[in-house]
Amino acid sequence: MNPGAGKRWIPRIAFAAFFVAIGMLLSFGIFMFWVTAYPEDYDPKNIDYVLWTHGLNKNMNLDDAVGGMTHDTWSVRLVKGLSKEQLTTRFGNIRELKAARPYDRLCDSPDAVGQLGVHPNGKEVVFLRDSDWMAILENDRAVDLVLCKGY
Repeated sequence: MNPGAGKRWIPRIAFAAFFVAIGMLLSFGIFMFWVTAYPEDYDPKNIDYVLWTHGLNKNMNLDDAVGGMTHDTWSVRLVKGLSKEQLTTRFGNIRELKAARPYDRLCDSPDAVGQLGVHPNGKEVVFLRDSDWMAILENDRAVDLVLCKGY
């Protein structure tokens, strides 16, 4: 047995540990930059919102989450395929069309169809929380999401 063979692995481990530590510090730095660059709760790049979209943040302020959906490019993915019960679980509460504000009820009207491109065609609709987001349901599952605003 070579007496110096046992000492050769120590520099290799120190070298590897050094680069692992550098990688951890860089990862921590990037994470802290992300958290400080997007501090607003309604920003879809905010860490709380990103975690909530993936089901990892149960403490998200749902009003801020619905507000963040306005700036989220793919907000329909958050509701597509969900039942009314699942929508209630995800967003806290939903409103039926009859419980919606008069302004929001116009979104389901035939006059709004041409202006917004909304095509509920008699399908059931619900509104997320106290927002202008209308989920169109087909066979008790959300198939589309429309922001009823500015028509």
